[in-house]
Amino acid sequence: MSEPKQEERTADLWESRTAGNPRSAPAPAEGERPTEPTPPASGSGGFHMAPGHALAGRYTVLDVLGQGGMGVVLAAYDARLDRRVALKLVRSREADGGGDGLAQVRMVREAQSMARLNHPHVVSVYDAGTLEDGSVFIAMEYVQGQTLRSWCQHTPPRHWREVIGAYLDAGRGLAAAHAAGLVHRDFKPDNVLVGEDGRVRVTDFGLARAGSAPGDTARPVTAIPSSALQAPLTLPGSVLGTPAYMAPELLQGQTANVCSDVYAFCASLHEALHGRVPFPMDSMASILRLKEGQPPVPPEDSQVPAWVSRAISQGLHPDPMQRPSSLEQVLRRLEDDPEARRRTWLRMGGLAVSVALLAGLAVWTWGRQQGPGCESLERRLEGVWDAPVKARVTRAMEATGLPYAKDTARRVERLLDGYTQAWVKQRVEVCQETAANPAALRSQSLALLREACLERRRSQLQAFTGLLGRGPDPELVDKAVPVAQALPPLEYCADAQALLAAAPPPEDPQVRARVEALQARVEPLAVLLSAGKYEEGLALSEQLLPQVEPVGHAPLNARTLLLRARLQEGAGDYKGSENTVLRAISEAARGRDAVLAAQAWNLRLLLVGIRQARPKDAEVLAPMVETVVELAGDEATRADSLQVRGRLLENVGQFEQAREHYERVLSLRERLHGKSHLQVALALTDLGNVLRRMGRYAEAKERLERALAIQQDTVGPTHVTVAHSLATLGIVFKELGQLEEARARHERALDILEKALGPDHLQTATQLAHLGNVLQDLGRYEEARARDERSLAILEKALGPDHPSVSKVLTSLGIALAGLGRYEDARLRFERALAIQEKIFGPDHPDVAGVLINVGGALADLGRYEEARARQERALAVLEKVLGPQHPVLSIPLTLLGRALTRLGRYEEAQRQLDRALTLQQQLEEHAGLMEPLTGLGMLQLARGRPAAAVPLLERALRFAPDEAATETRFVLAQALWESKQDRPRALELATRAQKDLQRRGNAPRLAEVSQWLASRR
Repeated sequence: MSEPKQEERTADLWESRTAGNPRSAPAPAEGERPTEPTPPASGSGGFHMAPGHALAGRYTVLDVLGQGGMGVVLAAYDARLDRRVALKLVRSREADGGGDGLAQVRMVREAQSMARLNHPHVVSVYDAGTLEDGSVFIAMEYVQGQTLRSWCQHTPPRHWREVIGAYLDAGRGLAAAHAAGLVHRDFKPDNVLVGEDGRVRVTDFGLARAGSAPGDTARPVTAIPSSALQAPLTLPGSVLGTPAYMAPELLQGQTANVCSDVYAFCASLHEALHGRVPFPMDSMASILRLKEGQPPVPPEDSQVPAWVSRAISQGLHPDPMQRPSSLEQVLRRLEDDPEARRRTWLRMGGLAVSVALLAGLAVWTWGRQQGPGCESLERRLEGVWDAPVKARVTRAMEATGLPYAKDTARRVERLLDGYTQAWVKQRVEVCQETAANPAALRSQSLALLREACLERRRSQLQAFTGLLGRGPDPELVDKAVPVAQALPPLEYCADAQALLAAAPPPEDPQVRARVEALQARVEPLAVLLSAGKYEEGLALSEQLLPQVEPVGHAPLNARTLLLRARLQEGAGDYKGSENTVLRAISEAARGRDAVLAAQAWNLRLLLVGIRQARPKDAEVLAPMVETVVELAGDEATRADSLQVRGRLLENVGQFEQAREHYERVLSLRERLHGKSHLQVALALTDLGNVLRRMGRYAEAKERLERALAIQQDTVGPTHVTVAHSLATLGIVFKELGQLEEARARHERALDILEKALGPDHLQTATQLAHLGNVLQDLGRYEEARARDERSLAILEKALGPDHPSVSKVLTSLGIALAGLGRYEDARLRFERALAIQEKIFGPDHPDVAGVLINVGGALADLGRYEEARARQERALAVLEKVLGPQHPVLSIPLTLLGRALTRLGRYEEAQRQLDRALTLQQQLEEHAGLMEPLTGLGMLQLARGRPAAAVPLLERALRFAPDEAATETRFVLAQALWESKQDRPRALELATRAQKDLQRRGNAPRLAEVSQWLASRR
């Protein structure tokens, strides 16, 4: 179904008049770090890297992950790209007095080799180079997890199928390297990583071990060649690799190639399955003798089936010419599990009674021409996905001129190659199963259902490739990979139970033929929906509905209407979509299609509760939708429904219940798609957002960075989904007080969205508001006001004046106006935002509290302190009810309440509120959030005539304050220093700095106040 959109993630409660709720200080600026590592101990030949040491001007050492005689692997922070990396360092022989330079060549070769690859099962390389002492470094993807060897040594032992599954993933990564013309040379379980996300990644391409093997007679290399990738590394007399996994020909000094990698892969898999290497290690000569003899025999008590052992033995043949010529051949043999095929047949056999009901279908269609043979079925993809179509698609994408078009074309080709290979495999299976037993009515009828299912998939695929290849379309390039991933799963077409549970086709042969023909024309609507071609899809649906409805086949009517409703929702016609989805619900019920009915009800809940912001109506609908979804029993639809209901709960402030829903969504998505799918990234984003709103920032950051990593790996760094994750991470960084980091992410997100969606899109409007929030905290109020007013104009035009997104941007605009000293204008915006929020959510919603905080702030700026106090007390009560009395966010209204009470002369009450605010902030690490309550306490002491007591509080506040947010604190400290006569020159200096800040920001009232104070003291 249509997913809840990320543009709903507008400025929320915490986007108030504070720099956020930071939990840790920003990383030190690059210039503050040491520029060179600590030298190694004399004669050690090793590295001694303490945390905090810097390398290559950008990497800060965090920890040592592993160390050997010639090198070390470090966890490091890349300041330039703001990410954690694994940093491999190898000391060259020049550094140790050797002088052959081979270690440098090998390391650079590894970097160049891996940088060529962009594959989910290969560790990414980001950077490589040499240090002043001749050491070589490689910055790689940081994988939190374990080696494949450690993973296989799990207690209790893993099932052989689970082990083979992990090795299949590793094999796919290795095969991708082979396809790129690369050879690993040292594949073994220690050079494969299994991340905490479950993803398997191959690493250490190009044999990065430092130094040469004993007996190496290579001539010295005094410098790295200009292209180290082509430099000869396998030199006479050298043996590169790990003997237990090396092919016999390598032990004899021959050159490594694909066949030797095949041998290493099979040797590693043999060890993983049987607990020992194929040939025990004794000496190089004995290993070679064993490897040149008979293939290894599995242990007698092995549970591994014979067909697996045969596949491994073929890869361990001593003669490379007798091994499989490619790793793909090995992988296909390991994937071809006869037990799985047998279980499929057993499941199908249990459905005989149901299938017999489809006898009429078999009689009608089995006489159709099937083609010259099962092997010819691959031709069904001619003109759909073949060499000419691939070339046309690539040309169309590259013609857009987008810098990432070529990369996107490659990603799409890989996805569609896999999809079409699986399609052909299933299509041939259907043909062969029927040919093997042509008289079996059951098999023929089920085969026909599978065939029809596969043909519907082919129709969507053809629509997609036709769309991609019809001409340059920058917007479509951005959407190409997600659409490819969204193609309907082929597994459904092999699920006999699901096929037979679906609504049966019409009995009348002529009607059946008409329905089948129309289905092929309706399926492209799903592609247009995924591609964001809403208007084109609506136009096509208008043409199709007059042809579909007279046929009277309810499931086809429901499918067509549901797709039209989703297209209307995507185009922003929410009322029209709701009307259409009601018709779809009726047709799905008439056709007894439970899954379609559940999908339609779920879309209605999305439209009512989120798109049209009618939470009370959604509350009535939600239990009904949940019942329908559970009756349908479809996991994908259940995940969609949980996601919508989680968003509704989040919107009404029930964060813990929303988190529970999102956790279930994540579990379902991972089970359905694996851990590296875009649907999993979306689930992680939702979970990260609600954790952020609950104040669980560290957990939120981890989930959001996981989502961002999946998206960047899958679609590349410039996709709109990457923009959404960048924006959310920007909010987290803002709340951590890391404002420049936040601004950079928001700027990048805005750039992506404007290029992908245009300057007037709703998502662009939302991102403008996010950027405005950060600019406010940076004191750049005029820039913030411009962004907010542009955002507001887009939202009001698209959503009307009373949408909650409008109220949030009104709040943000009010903050910018207050920063400019336009306090009455700010108050009016806040009051309008408050009226919208209360109308939609009622008086006790946390977003209402967020607006109340800002209304109170504006009233205090206008000198209306009693009214300000009342607003802050009401906001505090709402937040305590929702978040509990110990949540750090409560410090915001407590601080502003304390300041209002100070102005009212109610000093004891002010002291209590400000002390509580400080206590709540101090339960976190020392951070910028301490600035506000400390400044408030300093102002209180100054108002009580105790300037000397105010000074240490204000000095501490200034120490934590981000420079751009410290203007008020500087001026209050200047007053305290002057009145306490401690340091009047510094007082004038601080006040002058505040004056300049206010001049730059354009806040006339505050500027006049500071200027008058300075003038009276000079």
